[in-house]
Amino acid sequence: MNGFTELRLTPAEPQEENAEIIIALLEDSPFTTFEFRDGAVLAWAEEGTATDTEIQDLWQNLSAFCTGNPETHFVEKENWNESWEKSFFEPVTVRNRVHIRAPFHPAVTNIEHELVIEPKMSFGTGHHATTRLMATLMLDAEDRFAGANVLDMGTGTGVLGILAVKLGAKGVTGVDNEPWAAENAAENAVVNGVKAFTSLLGDAGLLKTMDDDTFDVVLANIHLNVLLTDGPAYLRVLKPGGLLLLSGFYVHDQSLIEKNFTGYGAIVQNSIENEGWCAVGLIKK
Repeated sequence: MNGFTELRLTPAEPQEENAEIIIALLEDSPFTTFEFRDGAVLAWAEEGTATDTEIQDLWQNLSAFCTGNPETHFVEKENWNESWEKSFFEPVTVRNRVHIRAPFHPAVTNIEHELVIEPKMSFGTGHHATTRLMATLMLDAEDRFAGANVLDMGTGTGVLGILAVKLGAKGVTGVDNEPWAAENAAENAVVNGVKAFTSLLGDAGLLKTMDDDTFDVVLANIHLNVLLTDGPAYLRVLKPGGLLLLSGFYVHDQSLIEKNFTGYGAIVQNSIENEGWCAVGLIKK
């Protein structure tokens, strides 16, 4: 694979609600990685998997939720990091304790945890509010990571799983359904000197092979629909009294998340929000 087809769509007002609908409609398409940024939905498909005809067919369903026309262009795989460096990937510091940067940024001093993350088309560099929210909740519950067995669903670059090890986790299993993400997470673990990180290619289906009550902490920074669908699987492998941290949804969907997960057998512990996004901490009964 030499690159990706990038699709850019502009949601109609209300943008956040329509962005969710657009991403949901794209989930069964060749496009497998999504982001809502700067008023646009960006979606990426592996080279050769999204034809012009397929995109036009998708547009028949998407147009009602968009303004303007769809834009596509080819993104060279080897130019991805350069694009991030020039466009929007700036280093991020959380609570003055965690600093997330790319290899092309200078190292910092006087910071407790510095994470070097190379994106390579994977989500999770800290620039997005949901990653910062998750990192914040992790710091707030730092004592839960000491000696913990952690599951990181939708691991992306592995940033949250790597942070979990830095906070004292004895083992982290990162799961992502994108081959380049699973590979990227494993590479970033090595770069950060993290040995207690295992990166697996797959989705919640992998959890079927795992015993009940396996993990002390489960992290899931994924799309709303995935959280709602796979929530019971996350809780099954989480130990009673274990911590579940969720993000990837907007503030206006918080009540939906909390209603569903309390119904699955969890207790809401806390929540935080930033830039219209939300993260929730829950405890398994």
